[in-house]
Amino acid sequence: MVTMHRCAWRLLAAIAFAASCSRAPEVKAYQLQGQVLAVRPDTSEILVKHEDIPQFMPAMTMPYKVKDARLLEGRAPGDLITATLMVAPGEAWLSAITRTGSAPLPEDAPTRIPAAAGVVLLEPGDAVPETTLTDQDGTSISLGGARGSALVISFIYTRCPLPQFCPLVDRRFAEIQKLAAADPALRGKVRLLSISFDPATDRAAVLRAHAARVGADPAVWRFATAEEETVDRLAATFGVNVIREADGTITHNLRTAVVDPRGRIVALHDGNDWTAPTIVDELKASVLAR
Repeated sequence: MVTMHRCAWRLLAAIAFAASCSRAPEVKAYQLQGQVLAVRPDTSEILVKHEDIPQFMPAMTMPYKVKDARLLEGRAPGDLITATLMVAPGEAWLSAITRTGSAPLPEDAPTRIPAAAGVVLLEPGDAVPETTLTDQDGTSISLGGARGSALVISFIYTRCPLPQFCPLVDRRFAEIQKLAAADPALRGKVRLLSISFDPATDRAAVLRAHAARVGADPAVWRFATAEEETVDRLAATFGVNVIREADGTITHNLRTAVVDPRGRIVALHDGNDWTAPTIVDELKASVLAR
């Protein structure tokens, strides 16, 4: 079984972030060798498990775009390839793919391209996307429906086994809920939203029971989900990469967003290196700035 910590690409879709964070104006070319795991011609994407790319990134499994769809013609899972990876500010793509052989796929290899490929990552100042979700009461809600209140968004799933991942987010959301209720400047002006990327398990009744277990006040803190494709792409826009393993394990990273009362992102926090008081300070600043 592949755990939540083994592959760096599963933490932040490394190539997308490396490209978007680069300040060098020139296009850089890197050579990679690997195996094709999945091909999606309709979106011009290919999933490759590759070896180390010297001076750029370690061995990992990554989805890549191609600008010339003809490069994917004849490519199939199991193909061994060499390719040229082009990296420019804000984008990365394969410009050449050569088949060198074929080999059986690893038993635990992903068989589909994750939703993170090709999405535009949200940044502070961007409006949250209008997305329809189903909450813990089975009611359709809009992600933008909390406007008028400051909002904190994170992505979790209720059966997450690692205490420093989703359960830690739940505990910190509970602390934010308590701190906001005790602060006159925030009382009644803050909403929390935990979005599950496990809709097959986290149906309304499961989310409702989980909310009760973690002490969520339904007037403040809601749980919701959506169809798998919808929630995976939504999570990807926030920088959350969701990988569904064949054994049912879900590999993911953590990212938490603070949204102002106008529906625009104030801050994005990676991993679990944030505290409830930090989020509360950002919420208060966004409320007082109205």
